[in-house]
Amino acid sequence: MAMFILLLASAITKPLAKLTRIPYSVLLVLAGLLLHETQDLLSLPLEALTNKEVTHDIILFVLLPTLVFETAYNLDISKLAANRLAIFVLALPCVLISTLVVAAFISGFTSLDWHVALLLGAILSATDPSAVITAFRQLRAPKDLIMLIEGESLFNDATAITLTKILVVSFAFAEGFWPTLLNGSGLFLLTLGGGIICGWLLALFLLLLLKKMPDDPFWEISLSLLLAFGSYLFAEEILNASGIVATATAGITIASKAPLPISRKSQQYLNHFWSYLSFITTASVFLIVGLWMDLTLIWENAAISLIVLAALWLSRAFIAYALIPKIGHLQRQAKAIPIEFRHLIFVGGLRGAVTMALAMGLVTLFGNETILSVAISVVFFTTLLQGMLIGPLTSHLGLKERDINDSIACAELTLSTLHHSRKALQPLLKSAFAKTGAPQELSLKLLPMIKAQERQLHHWFSVEVGPIGLWNRLMLRCASIEIGYLYRLFDQGLIRGVIFEELKNSLDEQMEAIRHQYQRPKFSLLPKELSGLLHRARIHITSSSQKLIEQEYEMAWARFLSCNNVLDEFKAWTEDEEIPEAVAGSVAKIWQGWLDSCETKIVTIEHQQPIISAQVQRRLLRNYLLTAQSEHLQNYVQQYLISEEDAEQIKEQLRSMET
Repeated sequence: MAMFILLLASAITKPLAKLTRIPYSVLLVLAGLLLHETQDLLSLPLEALTNKEVTHDIILFVLLPTLVFETAYNLDISKLAANRLAIFVLALPCVLISTLVVAAFISGFTSLDWHVALLLGAILSATDPSAVITAFRQLRAPKDLIMLIEGESLFNDATAITLTKILVVSFAFAEGFWPTLLNGSGLFLLTLGGGIICGWLLALFLLLLLKKMPDDPFWEISLSLLLAFGSYLFAEEILNASGIVATATAGITIASKAPLPISRKSQQYLNHFWSYLSFITTASVFLIVGLWMDLTLIWENAAISLIVLAALWLSRAFIAYALIPKIGHLQRQAKAIPIEFRHLIFVGGLRGAVTMALAMGLVTLFGNETILSVAISVVFFTTLLQGMLIGPLTSHLGLKERDINDSIACAELTLSTLHHSRKALQPLLKSAFAKTGAPQELSLKLLPMIKAQERQLHHWFSVEVGPIGLWNRLMLRCASIEIGYLYRLFDQGLIRGVIFEELKNSLDEQMEAIRHQYQRPKFSLLPKELSGLLHRARIHITSSSQKLIEQEYEMAWARFLSCNNVLDEFKAWTEDEEIPEAVAGSVAKIWQGWLDSCETKIVTIEHQQPIISAQVQRRLLRNYLLTAQSEHLQNYVQQYLISEEDAEQIKEQLRSMET
């Protein structure tokens, strides 16, 4: 019954957040507070969620593994790898700095001893930046910046949990500050390492099962659940390592192997399942935070809470204004993070579920209610005060959810759709519908709409953005077209998933550099690691490097086809729109250069290794044929002429005939 009430509250709060434009997390905390205040009056059956031990276990063993695995599973691995050093600095040294700053303030300005001060510092170091990440996405902030904040949140949660666990163990076996620090450091590294190895091995085992077992979305979803919770429990209960690190590592390992060895339909089921589970879990976390808000207890410990908040804001200010500008060279970006975004990073240092769960666990162990009351106060004030500040601060800083480039992109898409609509009406002008005059009437109505969009775009390009802005827009549009075409090649089975992901990431880097005005990376037909390996080792074309040559050949073919498609479409829509010849020629020259480079690579490999190139062509054509057969049979399934089982049986027969 308690879960039903939480689901009902989250469902009611969601539309309210859209209507009031108050952050969803803030409204959920307020809804939880309302449930807390009316629990006795309305006789709400929420006793299970107001019990410390039960709530602690629900958050740490159910909600947290779900959130961590879903976040890790959906990470953009290429951006995570590109920003790994910066994320490491924020997730490990910064957590330790925050812990020591908070502990120093508590120990120096309150009567609490240094044991409690260190524990409070550790549990309050875990951030929950969901509100600021949402704001960054609405503001189209650089994706590397979003990854920096997401990575910080994911890994500092794991660091804070592990650090708290190590401190508790160290306090039990050592006396004094320095013995505790020395013992804890060794245990900390051992616990982290055990969690990483555990999560990695279990994820590899799951990938092996996915390759060996027949495709079944229910089986695959069940396996993902077992991995998320199994890695956590196995690491915590059996290895005595960090469960949250194991779960995060498992999710990252799975994400790094995308696309998974399952059908696209199953992949969609899996993605939707984890997205919904994450939504329910996030809502439950903030509702539980509200349920545990005791305003009387908060008032009694207001002095300590204010000191802790001051320490947290000081350490967050150090990270946002002193450290982040210095770690720019650890990121892929050439330009520093704008000061406006650093203001949001400072305000976005909220505390949430991890802090609450750890505080409840410490109260159970030590019976010190002060730890819980301070943690509740900090979570309450950071969620409400800082969460409510994000929206007004965004407006005050002049950051808009839609800038001129977004408006231009929307207008371009509208114009393209209107042109497509006119072309779709052409066959109807000579059909039976023409007798009524309806097709002619609709076609004539589209003309002034097309002219209006063209005038608006011409004004923007000539007055608002100029030739450089127009060049940027054309580059972004061409890159988007190419990514779409590459996906069609992947969808048809003409290229493998790993090739599509690599080329998509390469084009995405180009687009990010154009959007945020930093140096565009050079295009390579090979992944950075692979091309570096080839350059350093000077690998010759031998049987041992056949897979590398196959990948290079497949990438070159995919890029050759996609560049050809971009140039064809570019020529078509530049004829419909008034684009200066010099700007259009400059953009076309870039894609023509990539096309020529790919053609040279293809000819070279076909000349040097005709057997390898023929093998790749046969494999790709076989994949294309299998995709065409599957789509053909699926049409009959949709018409209820055959069942799914019949279609699978026919496909198996076709495969056996080919072999």
